[in-house]
Amino acid sequence: MSKKNRKTKFIIELGLSHIKIKSIKIDEFGDYHIYVSCMATKTVCHKCGKTITNVHGHCEETVIEHLPILEQRVFIHVKWPRFKCSDCDNNPTTSFRPPWLSGNGQQTIPYEDYCLKWLINSTIKDVADKLKTTEEVIEAILSRRVNTEINWNLLSPTRIGIDEIALRKGHNQYLTIISDISISHQVKILAVIKGRKHEDIFPFLNSIPRDKLLSLESITIDMSASYFPALKKILNDDNTFNRIVTIDRFHVAKLLGDKVDKERKKVVKQLKIEFENNETKLNNIKQTMWPFRHHEKNLGVDEQIRLNYLFEMSPSLKECYDLRESLFNIFELKISKELAEKKIDEWIKSTEGYVTKGHNPFTSFIKTYKFYKSHILNYFSHRSSSGPVEGLNNKIKVIKRRGYGFRNIMNFARRIFLDINLKHIFMPTF
Repeated sequence: MSKKNRKTKFIIELGLSHIKIKSIKIDEFGDYHIYVSCMATKTVCHKCGKTITNVHGHCEETVIEHLPILEQRVFIHVKWPRFKCSDCDNNPTTSFRPPWLSGNGQQTIPYEDYCLKWLINSTIKDVADKLKTTEEVIEAILSRRVNTEINWNLLSPTRIGIDEIALRKGHNQYLTIISDISISHQVKILAVIKGRKHEDIFPFLNSIPRDKLLSLESITIDMSASYFPALKKILNDDNTFNRIVTIDRFHVAKLLGDKVDKERKKVVKQLKIEFENNETKLNNIKQTMWPFRHHEKNLGVDEQIRLNYLFEMSPSLKECYDLRESLFNIFELKISKELAEKKIDEWIKSTEGYVTKGHNPFTSFIKTYKFYKSHILNYFSHRSSSGPVEGLNNKIKVIKRRGYGFRNIMNFARRIFLDINLKHIFMPTF
């Protein structure tokens, strides 16, 4: 036989039960149409729930999309048998449905899994284009398969994080993200809530079983006053509220960082005026913003050199930077809440001598610290932080940009649950 007349055969398992292949056709697009007969001999009556075996005709032909073969679409053509129930009034019939058939009867569950896997880190339009289907089909699969309801029987979080993201900048539209941060590298979304007011988040908090709510080690939040009323109301106990509600250390650091950076801007502006005719000095001022914002332990050699030049021109700014770093280092220590309080009080005292032309950049920060003091210090009791939540928020912002914004909050929530909670199911790592 000549080489060009040889044919290669291969076998592909469909992995579908209760059917037998009768014939296969390939259409003008190269797609496979597999005609099958159903081998089922029984089903369950949709009324009484009993097993029935009396065959009573067949349904109209159904076309079901299955996993592609060699990037070509696969369609299964089948007529499902009907079974009559002799125990129910009027002997109703029930059509057979195999366990691999999706909820709408038009796709197989393996195909839906395949679509959801493609959808992770992608857009609905891109997936629809690549799989040669429609956006409506992909959206319907997402709606059927991704459930945003929490089954509290399967969850017992020890730590919860609450944070917010802007849904649309400049439009005062926010989402509240509530997450299980019990395991830092396995953070899961618990809820995506429209709004950030206490009346917005209270219904979800109220849905948490009382015993699980009171057994929490911490509820980590930012300094948004809107969360406090909801948490106070739901916990309904001052001792519990004061024990578990924790102000996130990253928000504390950000607040202090903003105050110190504001001082940097003021000093740099003054230095540029002072040395406007000194090219060397002006060059030394350039590219110091990011080194200044970084923690000292994260600075590269070049960054440290640039900061040193800046601090030579403004020793007071170095003092400001060092004070910021000293508070950061306190939060890095594994110490008790009581010792942390003592060290922070000492730090506050050390800031009293820092004055630049009558202005102390630490004053407003210290006022905020004293107002939230007990909840900030709770961090040292259980080392709970919403740092993982901040990482999630960045992922969520990427999802938002990828989808060019979401007008439907429920669709946005499903995308978040898919990309974060379900990624390990559809894209397991070995």
